[in-house]
Amino acid sequence: MGVPWFVGRDLVCAVFEYRRHVGVEFWRGIDLPDPSGLLEGTGKNLRHVKLRAVADATSGPFRRLLRAADRLDRTEPPRRRTTRGAPVAAREGTGNTSGALVGPPP
Repeated sequence: MGVPWFVGRDLVCAVFEYRRHVGVEFWRGIDLPDPSGLLEGTGKNLRHVKLRAVADATSGPFRRLLRAADRLDRTEPPRRRTTRGAPVAAREGTGNTSGALVGPPP
């Protein structure tokens, strides 16, 4: 089973299913405003939110994070990806400019 992810001009977020929660990982999480302190993680760019109830997914703070991630994707250029220090070309045909939730690339 694949992991659903949202793609705009760049990767925006991915949704992961766990036994006791749903994780939403924001690819540019370090750059998102988070006055409510929902974001977790210490990586270079990624941050995630654990949703433990439906109410968490519909809460104002989480919805603001989603809107901020979308806004960031629309206003900033795509991140340059590297593998062990070497640039990686983006795969053609994996972007979803419609703003829809999609599965993993083929």
